[in-house]
Amino acid sequence: MGRNRRKGSMAPPPARQIFIITFMFFLISTFVSLWIINKGIEPKIMEIAEARTEQFAKEAIAETVSKKMAEDLNVNDLVQYTYDDQGNVVSAGFNSAAINKVTRDTLFRVNQYLTRLGEGEDPDPGISYDVDIDKSEETNTDIVQDKRTIARIPLGQATGNTLLSNLGPEIPVHFTYIGNVKADAIKEEKEYGINMLVVDIDLRVEVNLQVLLPFSTKMITVNTEVPIAHNVIIGKVPDFYNGGGGGMNPSIEVPTNPLPGP
Repeated sequence: MGRNRRKGSMAPPPARQIFIITFMFFLISTFVSLWIINKGIEPKIMEIAEARTEQFAKEAIAETVSKKMAEDLNVNDLVQYTYDDQGNVVSAGFNSAAINKVTRDTLFRVNQYLTRLGEGEDPDPGISYDVDIDKSEETNTDIVQDKRTIARIPLGQATGNTLLSNLGPEIPVHFTYIGNVKADAIKEEKEYGINMLVVDIDLRVEVNLQVLLPFSTKMITVNTEVPIAHNVIIGKVPDFYNGGGGGMNPSIEVPTNPLPGP
């Protein structure tokens, strides 16, 4: 009777089966844990990567425009003045043709510069980009990939903890220039005092970039303004000044001839 009971009892599973079940459970648990961690870390890493890419693009655009414009641009070509018989400036206007040329040159230069940066080159902003990029030459892929890395973000920065911000493996950040660049000239005039006029001309540049991380990608739009002209025009001091036109201040007339002596 006891012998039959022993034969009917369940034998323990073999060690190989236990190992397979444990290994599968470990893989599933690891995959789920990594997925949860990735969902929590990815937005923070991407946010940091966006900020780094935007800063890099703004600096590249400003360097590209300012270095070349400093050589080619004359502020007096952008602003047209009208003078009176005594040579005093009585009015100022913008030279639309010259400003449009500057805008076109900026579009071309920024397009060429960001394209070269995205392909791993290190172009000089002061050189001319009138020649198309030569893609026929063989290049070392590892060197190009390293040059394309505009930043490396330690994984610890995703925690938001200052003590852990420099710990963990570094995540490389790359970008790709999409090829859609816009540039507009912003013209502004400001009056100062009774005889001064400040003329400012800025270029507003907008580019679309693609931020590339090893595990995700995102499109961003970068906007920046680069000053290209700042001029102060000092005109003739008027003979009549109303003190701001408030109505309470007295009107003062400046005599054009000196007063006779006693």
